[in-house]
Amino acid sequence: MTNWHRLIKNRELLVLLILVILIVLVGMVNPAFLQADTLLSILNSSLILILVSIGETFVILTRGIDVSVGASMGLSAVILGVSLNAGIPLPVSIALALITGTLAGLLNGVGVAFFKVPPIIMTLGTLGTYRGLMLIITGGSWIETIPQNIKSMAGWKVLGISAFAWTTFLIVIAVAFLLRSIKQARYFYAVGDNEEGAYILGVPVRATLLMAYALAGLFAGIASVIFVAQIGFVPMQTGNGLELRAIAASVLGGVNLAGGVGTPFSALVGGFFLTVIDSILVFLKVPAFWNNAIAGLILLIVVLIDYRIRVGIDTRQRRARAQVRAQKMQAAHASLAKEEA
Repeated sequence: MTNWHRLIKNRELLVLLILVILIVLVGMVNPAFLQADTLLSILNSSLILILVSIGETFVILTRGIDVSVGASMGLSAVILGVSLNAGIPLPVSIALALITGTLAGLLNGVGVAFFKVPPIIMTLGTLGTYRGLMLIITGGSWIETIPQNIKSMAGWKVLGISAFAWTTFLIVIAVAFLLRSIKQARYFYAVGDNEEGAYILGVPVRATLLMAYALAGLFAGIASVIFVAQIGFVPMQTGNGLELRAIAASVLGGVNLAGGVGTPFSALVGGFFLTVIDSILVFLKVPAFWNNAIAGLILLIVVLIDYRIRVGIDTRQRRARAQVRAQKMQAAHASLAKEEA
């Protein structure tokens, strides 16, 4: 396989290439888009989607789906805001938010792994439940007063880049390393590729599913901390629609909805891509209500192009293998004919 074929078969690299081209083109129209402050602002805006998409990736790897991650993030944000306003120390409040997200994910995992509820049904049910809990806890009101100690975290920088961005990068690298290096982490791929086969081979399928949904909730909890720090308040709409964007970002970056294929880098690339698209539309002064339609159209185009490229490469590879087999058969026939002569 040539280096070009390797490039276009790698969805992350393909999307990155398209992203660079888009940034350059928009920069030619509006040079302000290429300024460092603008790009760093886009990066900071993408962190929440990236983190939720990483959690969603674990679920999709097992051939599942979690449409409650946005509500899990919203509930975690509410717990964080209420805890801080109750005078609970910042580290403990953050821990409570992470625990809330993890428990929300665990509930999904229990339903899917032990009660065999279809993932889409289970997570749709918890989506409504978590949204209801947000209203009950807050009385339907926004949490508008947030202590300065968490809002100041959004201003922490290292080498001019947000500490939250560095943390997110480290998380992506750590997760990628664990998925590649630890046997138990490969279970996500095994279950998504063939659940029955994985069970026969001794893979703890239920525990793997439970862990996938718990991780989705945990990453939603982490995202809620960044959300509260950056926004400075908690509206009741927190996380609305985020689950669909997280799924789109994961798929755009290369995660296969059929399970068993994908990495955290897929979520990183996909999440950043969708955020850049939103920013491009702002710089081009396109009305905001076009955002989802254009982002969805780009997702379809990229996936279709990627599919056609993969089909073309696979077809050429099959033809090449068939040609090699034909040549071997011809050589064998020629050798046999020579011996008979």
